[in-house]
Amino acid sequence: MWLFSQHGFFSAVQNYNNPHLIHVRSNFRGDLERLCFAHGIKPQVFVIKGSEYPFRMDFPRDIWGEVIKREGVQINYSKFQASVQDGTKRDKAYSEIASVLHKYQD
Repeated sequence: MWLFSQHGFFSAVQNYNNPHLIHVRSNFRGDLERLCFAHGIKPQVFVIKGSEYPFRMDFPRDIWGEVIKREGVQINYSKFQASVQDGTKRDKAYSEIASVLHKYQD
C-alpha cells in the first residue's frame, strides 16, 4: 500500500517475520516521525542505508489501521497537492508522481 499524506509518503507491507506487524517505509527523513507525532505514537524509526526506502518502522496492524482511518477523517483540504506544497524535495516528488500518473491515466 502506498500512502501519500500531509505527513509524508509511505509504503506499507506486511512485516516479513511477523504477520501481526505492518512494516512502513519512507524515502524521506522525518516523514515517519511526523506521522507518529500526529497520531500520538512514539516513533521507533530505524534506517537501512542504501535501500529503496531507508526509513522504516513497524506498527501493530490495529494501530496502523487506526492511523489510516484518522488520516482519512482528518482531511481538511480540497486539493491534496496544494496542501503539501512546501518547496521541499518531497513536494517536487509528489508533483512529478502526479504528472506521471496523469500521463498514463486511461
